[in-house]
Amino acid sequence: MTFKLTSTWALSSARTLAVPIAIFAIAFSGYYLSNPHPIEWYQHQIYGAKALLHGTLDVSGTGIPDYYQDVVPRGEHKYLPFPIGPSLILVPFVAIWPAWGDGNSGGVYFTMVLGAVNVVLFWYLLGTLGVSRNTRLLVTAFFAFGTPLFYSSTTGTVWFYNQVVGVFLLLLALIALFKRMPAIVPAVLLGFAFLAREPIILSAPFFLYWLITRRHESMFSREAVFDRRTIYDAVQIFAGLLPFVIFWFVYNVARFDDPLYTGYEHVWDTYAGLQYSFYLKENPGAERFALLDVRNIPLHLYTIFLMPPQFVPDWSIFRPSPYGMSMVLSSPAYIYAFLVRRRDIAKYGLWLAIALISIPLLLHFTQGWVQYGYRFSLDFALFLLILTAWGFDDNQSRTSRGIQVFLVGMSILAGFWGRHWANVLGW
Repeated sequence: MTFKLTSTWALSSARTLAVPIAIFAIAFSGYYLSNPHPIEWYQHQIYGAKALLHGTLDVSGTGIPDYYQDVVPRGEHKYLPFPIGPSLILVPFVAIWPAWGDGNSGGVYFTMVLGAVNVVLFWYLLGTLGVSRNTRLLVTAFFAFGTPLFYSSTTGTVWFYNQVVGVFLLLLALIALFKRMPAIVPAVLLGFAFLAREPIILSAPFFLYWLITRRHESMFSREAVFDRRTIYDAVQIFAGLLPFVIFWFVYNVARFDDPLYTGYEHVWDTYAGLQYSFYLKENPGAERFALLDVRNIPLHLYTIFLMPPQFVPDWSIFRPSPYGMSMVLSSPAYIYAFLVRRRDIAKYGLWLAIALISIPLLLHFTQGWVQYGYRFSLDFALFLLILTAWGFDDNQSRTSRGIQVFLVGMSILAGFWGRHWANVLGW
């Protein structure tokens, strides 16, 4: 009897593990085969990890190549303008595998692995929300190969690696939230995500919103606002995030003697004269907008909704623009995020998170150049993908499901098309 129970448990466990293992294998294989010989350059975070192993933030003694842009000199020292989180994740791997210390071995493959892990975690995330199995399969495939996660995971340069790390940490935070762990746990994980991609922290109100709406029909009712549990959750979220915000200020002081100076200002200065946006390319000599400027908003909106492929007068006819491509064209399955029918008021919290995270992104002086799609969307993609999954589940007629399969298929084809041309064009 004991043997039979043990065998049943082992078989059940094997079946439980089979799906995530298969998802990881498919995602990683797709990433690797689409770019088996990646260009190992701009691996800033590997040099950042090497510096941390020597007890410093100064990368000048790590052998970082002189041609690397987005490095901030301070006297005889050099610092990275990026958050520290992605470098921290690499520290144990650089320590175990010293060859990584030269920045020319393994960085992109590591990003591919982490990207595939993200796909598995996303599958699990949808399960915690009770999404139907067919929708989970469709939206997970869409996430893996039909969103900027695909291009980012297979490119692996610092800008894209940071995006993949941000998604990884935010996935952990959302899983902890949806699994009803104490509020301080998802808050701490969200704090780590902030140290990978700063705009992600602006999703914090969603975490409290979700917790409140699981207990109350109205977010702003007197009962909800003055509920002792609401106050307790708010205190936990604040307590979980505060150390990371303080650390961020200390990190800036340690590099630049200024709690508010990140080094991006220097990066913006070094881009003077470069055609880093399609606006400057099409209007040579036009005024450059500031690092964060409301006049940058139309450039982002055009990229997100309207940016077409480039017309080329040869056999290929169309090629992706290095300045990005409309999400409507590159990831059309997102259309179902606007077709959620359920009465769950959490959907408004998801849109709130997307809107808040978008604020600094839309103000930023670049749209993510050079890229396929719109890489900044990864900062809010998980919230948009949850809405997309709900939209799929809320529209399950045969016609709707056929449209969903078609849109996911088109998104995946677009993803591989973009990756192909990135390889050809040396992105």
